[in-house]
Amino acid sequence: MEVDYFAQDQYKALDPEARLLDDLTSFAPAAVSDQTRLRTLLGCFLFSHDDVFKRIGVLSGGERNRYALARMLLRPANCLLLDEPTNHLDMQAKDVLLEALRKYTGTVVFVSHDRYFIDQLATRIFEIEGGQLHDYPGNYEDYRWQKERAAADGSASPATTQRAPATPPVAHHRSGTAADASGPVPAPKPPKKVNASAVRKLERQRSDIEGVIERCESEIAEYELQLVNFKSAEESIRLTKLIGERRNELGKAMKNWEEVVEKLERQNSATEANRVASEVN
Repeated sequence: MEVDYFAQDQYKALDPEARLLDDLTSFAPAAVSDQTRLRTLLGCFLFSHDDVFKRIGVLSGGERNRYALARMLLRPANCLLLDEPTNHLDMQAKDVLLEALRKYTGTVVFVSHDRYFIDQLATRIFEIEGGQLHDYPGNYEDYRWQKERAAADGSASPATTQRAPATPPVAHHRSGTAADASGPVPAPKPPKKVNASAVRKLERQRSDIEGVIERCESEIAEYELQLVNFKSAEESIRLTKLIGERRNELGKAMKNWEEVVEKLERQNSATEANRVASEVN
């Protein structure tokens, strides 16, 4: 097994004076070293036209992470270990990374606090809690479902529970199988009415929060770049304080973003339920 590792600060290992295309050319295997293929790869990671001639040192934190990921995927091992790969990435860049990893044929093991990224990519989730490792099959939504079901059933080992497709909802919050639900099965509740105004409001909130996230990440990257070029102790202290403030703001924004996305997902689920119900009727 050949393992490759991507750290949160992977970009720090790059040469800040090197130009993107030149650096990628020197790193690429001979079989894929022609300029057209390399520029295509850079284009997939949102570096196009004259961007490919930029020096790594002038890139923002998100851009440097994007390039570091493209560089790693150019010579992929059969097992990738990724530590917070979506740090400093905006939504468009995350989708680019997701698409690349979905096409990857090896094994990907990653650590992330990004619920959207986990839900879109994961097929198994490992949770370490109380000194024990729990293995949950499925994505983030499957993981949450199994945790909630285990809590309702009082199960000591939630990770051993397998989600059964198409099981009636009544079985989910009782003993876990349709056979255990004795007596008549209550009629399903009608789908909740979707509040279109609430959906639009949530979408605006999500867009606003993503703007805050992008600003914080950009400012953090800029302050970190300034910190590298030492001027004085006072300036270093000032920049360190600013970085801490922006990271706190970023953490709050990420939490708010996750809450808004979760509410949107519930609204979308209600929309889908209404669509199915209308088709049945």
